[in-house]
Amino acid sequence: MEAFSKKDIIHIAASDFHTAFLTSEGEIYTTGSNESGQLGTNLAENSFFPEPVAALDTQIIIHVDCGQGHTVAVTDAGALASWGAAEFGQLGQREAVDVLTVAHPRILKGSRELHFVRVACGSSHTLALTGSGSVYSFGQGVFGALGHGNTESCSTPVLIDGLWGFGVVQIACGENHSLALSVDGQVFSWGWGKYGQLGHGSSNNEHNPLQVKALADQMIIQIVGGGDHTLALNNEKQVLAWGRGHWGQTGLGTLSDVHTPTQVHLPEGELVIQASAGVRHSVVFTESGKIFGWGDGEQGQLGREKVQVSPFLISDANMNGLTASYIVAGGEHTFIVFQPCIKSSQDSMISEERLFSIQNGDLHGDGLRHVRVPELPSMLEGTGDNTKRLHSIGHAIEDIFSSIRFIVIAFKHQPSFWLNHMDTSNSSRKEYSDFGDHGLDVKSIRNVYQRILELRNPEILKKLGDSLIRLFMSIEKHMQNVPHSRWIRALLIGLQCPFVGEKGIGDMVSTRIFSVFSKLTFLDGRKITFWLSTYPRDIFGGRFVRGVLRYLSNRKEFTRSGSIPHDVAAALKTLWYLYEANKMEPHLLYSEFYSKEISESVDLLEEYLKWSHAKYDKDLNTLVSFCQVPFILSPQAKSKILQVEAEMIKNQVVQASILQHLSGNLFAFPFLVLRVRRDHLIQDTLVQLNVERIDYLKPLKVIFEGEEGIDQGGVTKEFFQLLCRELFNVDYGMFTYEEETRNFWFNPNSMESEETFELVGIILGLGIYNNVILDVHLPLVVYKKVLNIKPLLHDLNDLQPQLGKSLQQLLDYEGDVEETFSLTFQITYDYFGEMKTYDLQPGGGNVPVTNENREKYTELYVKYLLEDSIKDQFQSFNKGFQQVCGHHALQLFHYEELELLICGLPHFDFDALEKVTVYQGGYTKDTGVVKWFWELVKDMPLEEKKALLFFTTGNDRAPVGGLGCLPFIIQRNGGETDRLPTAHTCFNVLLLPEYNSKNKLENRLKLAISNSIGFGLQ
Repeated sequence: MEAFSKKDIIHIAASDFHTAFLTSEGEIYTTGSNESGQLGTNLAENSFFPEPVAALDTQIIIHVDCGQGHTVAVTDAGALASWGAAEFGQLGQREAVDVLTVAHPRILKGSRELHFVRVACGSSHTLALTGSGSVYSFGQGVFGALGHGNTESCSTPVLIDGLWGFGVVQIACGENHSLALSVDGQVFSWGWGKYGQLGHGSSNNEHNPLQVKALADQMIIQIVGGGDHTLALNNEKQVLAWGRGHWGQTGLGTLSDVHTPTQVHLPEGELVIQASAGVRHSVVFTESGKIFGWGDGEQGQLGREKVQVSPFLISDANMNGLTASYIVAGGEHTFIVFQPCIKSSQDSMISEERLFSIQNGDLHGDGLRHVRVPELPSMLEGTGDNTKRLHSIGHAIEDIFSSIRFIVIAFKHQPSFWLNHMDTSNSSRKEYSDFGDHGLDVKSIRNVYQRILELRNPEILKKLGDSLIRLFMSIEKHMQNVPHSRWIRALLIGLQCPFVGEKGIGDMVSTRIFSVFSKLTFLDGRKITFWLSTYPRDIFGGRFVRGVLRYLSNRKEFTRSGSIPHDVAAALKTLWYLYEANKMEPHLLYSEFYSKEISESVDLLEEYLKWSHAKYDKDLNTLVSFCQVPFILSPQAKSKILQVEAEMIKNQVVQASILQHLSGNLFAFPFLVLRVRRDHLIQDTLVQLNVERIDYLKPLKVIFEGEEGIDQGGVTKEFFQLLCRELFNVDYGMFTYEEETRNFWFNPNSMESEETFELVGIILGLGIYNNVILDVHLPLVVYKKVLNIKPLLHDLNDLQPQLGKSLQQLLDYEGDVEETFSLTFQITYDYFGEMKTYDLQPGGGNVPVTNENREKYTELYVKYLLEDSIKDQFQSFNKGFQQVCGHHALQLFHYEELELLICGLPHFDFDALEKVTVYQGGYTKDTGVVKWFWELVKDMPLEEKKALLFFTTGNDRAPVGGLGCLPFIIQRNGGETDRLPTAHTCFNVLLLPEYNSKNKLENRLKLAISNSIGFGLQ
């Protein structure tokens, strides 16, 4: 064609009666019929020579296609321009709804925002593909060609919901049927099916996209729509055809219609690299440079004027010394485009803007192939301040991060065919359906995010944020109607974004991600929880958990009109999935899930009441109280809730007792009063605690026989301290002491009664209930059992670490277990100096431990030690504990927090205590004796510090929250004197005389501490 002797034609679109040519400079030329204005030129009549579409001179065009009487083009900015026949809305121009033709190209309003990259035109309908793999359609809806589930026409681009989530990379149209190719190589078809052109094995029309199942086991890389037939090219370079065969256009050696995809066999097994089709003929371009064709040749479109039902050679590798580049069939004519003698300039307008869609760097024929997913990692390397390169990166970010399929394909562990890596194996389209593997390249995701941040380009950062927002809004819209496999992995990629938890656009991104998390089904939630548990600790904690917690800390209000706002509730549910994942695979301490802002800001009484009104519901789908997500509450907050519950119950019991007393029941007292003797402490306590359960819920008062102390808290503290010492004395026989861990354990051979063990449980419960810290040293597994958590092997580490280590070595041993260890399912134990045996299973002494059954052996051994051997003792203990504390607030605690609640903190931050200390009676923090006091305290060994704490507060452990949460007062108690310091342990008050020297203060203080046992009103 002489008209293009100085032009580089990179794409051709041809219909029945007109053709459009696209140059490397982004210009469009048209020729042929102009009956409906489809040429878009200033000429009113038909054109026999290509003319430029001058109206688009200010645009750079990257793709174009032709319908029967209309033309649609795509600009480099992603907008659509259309002209020609408009009767059925095929131009997508709402303003042209009442006109038959539009002779001059117009840009479709709003199309640029959708960022289109390809178009395909049928007879009177149009498909448009976005860079993110979504497909829109408009025009004539007859036969269902638009894919909207009906046969109605549409005059503006409308998303085809049936293709959502598949990541479409190519679209094609026949006269009245439509095709789409997904990034996974799946083919979808819909519209007119009379001749089998849809490939579904029938002649039915389809109003929605339907996968061509006959191609499910193949990787299709190109689709072509003829008039009423269809072609597909697979990754093995074979062509398949189906549809109308009246003119032999399927190439299958028959004039009959073919309803399912069937391979077209070329002479000598030629391998095909590109295919094209007209209304009644087909052509292919082979790897060796040959061109074959078949079908109707009446108009000379095959170079022969007759019907050819099988492929025949049209052109050899070279024609007149020229090498073919690509071929195009349209209507009833065919084009062969040859490689230019002189290569086109590297400054091609299109190649600069859309580098990521080019195959092997060659634009020629690129519009006939599928769009490739941008490979971001390589694009992001060495970008610097190259404006054009940054523009391409911005487009790539929009395309990938707003597409649920592209974002997953881009970050798969395995290189995909659709990336610039050429992986032609069928495995690239397999879903990572294995429950144990999300299949994502976590390191690559992190690196891409990091490189995007390093660009320090506000526009690109905004594109990333906006794309993620669109992505998750789209997921939320469609997630209930499509399989989770289409979108669930995108959640993991989004959650890894460094924007999560940040202010500004990060806040909006986070809100959209968390909203999707909040709507996960039970099964989807289980799957994503498992996947989250497999992430590295730095990402799991540093990115996921901290991101959600930062988001929560940025909230201005945690409750609104008595309810939890939707955004806060969604973030909390996301955090819950992370918390459950952390339980599967411990990455973080449970304390790293605390939200300081929520713990300190919300009204804990109100939260407890809302929880109680919801009948203590644990269902996060109806989140009404922060008590439903207790892992975010600090131990201090939970302790306050427990005390709130305790006070409410106490008040109810006291009021009931007073009413009973007024009604004549003289034995109904509002307090639980224990009158005990120091030398018969256990016996007296056992007798006096033989009361109704409701009495345990009354405020506790303790009286030591023969002592004058009035119990305002201090006597109670001392009572608990002394009683625990006796109960846990190994000579008493209830507990054994493990030297290695310094913990007590239930004595399986104890002769004490069930009531005595029940007493221990009651005492621990009363300690919690009356806000008294106890000097109790039990392994954590006790608190797990109290909370009904099954003990595991690692729980032995707190009790018998050497045994735990040995059992783990047994599990890890790679050799022959039976030969090396010579163990059986029988163990021995000491019973008052006599060695006895116990079978872990019936006949265990005759069952050797082998590689196959060692897990069962270990499980039974642990069960025996931590459950069966102490079953009666623990059941009695737990019965007593639950009688006092078996209320709902206990459910809030983690087992380590429960230990903290009972025993307090094992370490002491006296600097924190000094900061919160209040001075009375004339003292200030700058008074000399006060300064000496703190200097002495800081120099004390640990045991002396514990003794000082016991002397001043009645307990030698720090409260929940540490010493900084202890209300402590130092009060002046006169001037220079020989008197000892004294204390009101009920109120944590130290009465300190103003001694005249540091040495005297040290002497008097240590003497007072050493004589602090016994309680008197000072």
